[in-house]
Amino acid sequence: MTKTNVRLRRAMLAPMVVMLLALTVYPTVYAVVVSLTDTQAGQPGRFVGLANYLGLLTDQTFWDSLVTTVVFTVVAVAVELALAVLLVLVLFDLRHEHRWLRAILLLPMAATPVAVMFGWKVMLDPILGVINYFLYDVLHLGQPDWLGTPTTALATLIVVDIWQWTPFILVILFGGMTNVSKELVEASLIDNAGWWQRARYVIIPQLKPFLLVAVLFRGVDALRTFDSIQVLTGGGPGYATTTLNMLAFRQGIQYLNFGQGAAIALILLALTTAFGQLALRFVAKGRYA
Repeated sequence: MTKTNVRLRRAMLAPMVVMLLALTVYPTVYAVVVSLTDTQAGQPGRFVGLANYLGLLTDQTFWDSLVTTVVFTVVAVAVELALAVLLVLVLFDLRHEHRWLRAILLLPMAATPVAVMFGWKVMLDPILGVINYFLYDVLHLGQPDWLGTPTTALATLIVVDIWQWTPFILVILFGGMTNVSKELVEASLIDNAGWWQRARYVIIPQLKPFLLVAVLFRGVDALRTFDSIQVLTGGGPGYATTTLNMLAFRQGIQYLNFGQGAAIALILLALTTAFGQLALRFVAKGRYA
């Protein structure tokens, strides 16, 4: 490759590099600067150093939001992963038949997220919602306020997230099923291995890299979930469903406390980055071990 071609390639890549720097590096650096000030709406910010971060360490709301974020992420991703594995194992023998069933399973992911959330909000309405209508008029049970009670609001959000994003993991695992060795599967059938034995010792081990990739993408995405929480509960009732992302939104956008909002957002960024790096290490081990 000549020097002229190298320079030409660099020149062609330069606009994209500049755009990426403008969209990622600059906002991040600006957020770091703002987090070190007490900037509020209509007031020039004064440099306060790490005061915003130290203040969060003694803020019980921050710690409650951190716990909510971790619980939401761990439970939702774990259940989504388990359901996706179960579904892909059930559909493993339906490679050519019932393709319409696969299409139906992928519909939640294909729908517009915010529109879907408004649909869930209507269905979960304690008085007019179809879910409580079914529970009360058909099963003669109570009419719980799914989104208005602290004990059920977070669980309801997790259920909705599971419904919406299990198909995403399913798509990844469908791609992994093409790499499953047919010879090993046929050998297990010859050895009279049961369904669970074939799944546990033959299929799932070959899906391990894809499972790790699914956990990486869904874990990072679940940590910064915002749209479903904002539409369904707004972080309430009270702070029962307030994650770190919602807390940053409340402080920075609703209360116009930009300094503390930026500090919370950067802590969430650090948490997400740490999780991503840890997951990438496991992905690398799963691929090359």
